Amino acid sequence: MTKKIKTILVDDEPLCTAGLEIDLSKTCPEVEIIATCNSAKLAIAKIKNLQPDLVFLDIEMPWMNGFELLEVLSPIDFQVIFVTAYDEFAVKAFRAHAIDYIMKPINRKHLKEAVNKIAFIQNQTNDSHSNKIEQLIRTLNSTSQNRKLSVPNADGYDLIPINEILYCHAIGNYTEIYTTTEKKFVSRGLKQIENSLDGNNFHRVHASYLVNLDKVKSIHRNDGGYLIMENDYRINMSRNKKTEVFNKFK
Repeated sequence: MTKKIKTILVDDEPLCTAGLEIDLSKTCPEVEIIATCNSAKLAIAKIKNLQPDLVFLDIEMPWMNGFELLEVLSPIDFQVIFVTAYDEFAVKAFRAHAIDYIMKPINRKHLKEAVNKIAFIQNQTNDSHSNKIEQLIRTLNSTSQNRKLSVPNADGYDLIPINEILYCHAIGNYTEIYTTTEKKFVSRGLKQIENSLDGNNFHRVHASYLVNLDKVKSIHRNDGGYLIMENDYRINMSRNKKTEVFNKFK
């Protein structure tokens, strides 16, 4: 009897974990889903508790992305198949480090191939896989300036180089993203954008503004405190953020 692969699904979108669960049940009977998690926080607890053989891990999640989640859980003693919709840079890194991944929307043939690889090495040591994951994270961290922010468009995603973003402006549940060359209006809230840009020197200077501190031309205390960006746009700081922002530039 084939040994079951104890598996946890991690994706902040419940429809994605539900869809993946159906795909696995149809194509990969050797997979036993022991938990589905729609937040990184829950995933950390479940992975520590249940000790899975395999984790399907979404990359872009609020509060903590997939790579940060793995850093918290290091050393890695389980197999990982990354799930991504759009991060071209991450996919190149996966290929370079021979890390398994599948793209959204999920192709069942590719899903089956990825699981077959896991089944083949299930009874072998995970040290090699763990080392590959750690090398991957080091690569991504050391080249974060090349990362891109993915934002939804009418029929897919736009990829915006993070080092070209000047600031983001909240308009209700939507966000305007201003870059060195253009403005994009996207159907994501500012908090979600902020989570995706965490670790890239962006700072919330106002309830409505998230600023790339690398793109600030000058900072001023008068008139309540404001910033001048590289495109000469003025952004007022909220009172409770002013001291915090000034300290960033000391």
